[in-house]
Amino acid sequence: MSVTETAYRDAISRFMSGVTVITTAHGGELQGITATAVSSVTLQPPTLLVCLNRQSATCRALIDSGLFAVNVLQSGQQELAQRFATKQPDKFAGIAMTTGSLGMPLLDGALAHLECRVSAQNDVGTHRIFFGEVVSVGVAEGTPLGYFRGKFATLES
Repeated sequence: MSVTETAYRDAISRFMSGVTVITTAHGGELQGITATAVSSVTLQPPTLLVCLNRQSATCRALIDSGLFAVNVLQSGQQELAQRFATKQPDKFAGIAMTTGSLGMPLLDGALAHLECRVSAQNDVGTHRIFFGEVVSVGVAEGTPLGYFRGKFATLES
């Protein structure tokens, strides 16, 4: 029995996930993409994974640089999430950001920043899974931005 793409998408859309922007820098160019396929893997060493479509410019730049940052977005940053979900050429134009210790772009106002060095990667279907050893973190207070059934959402305590 085979699961259709529509059935799978409908079922997985019921899993609320956090919204992040994965950023990287390579050859003097900044790249970034909105991603919900991000997960903690282990505490020792601190490692997380991100899944990116292999056709994306961010994926290609990340492969070349071997470094990336996960910017965990907070409620009120939907516009930022939408901007980085597009293929517009300069997603960083006019965006407030700093440069992390690994040289990765860190988006101002994010709930957390995690800079990572790629420790392993693997292709599955249309995507590449990157495992990143976390080498620096920064956190702030706020309410996380979520994604549920194709729409942005926030958590109420």
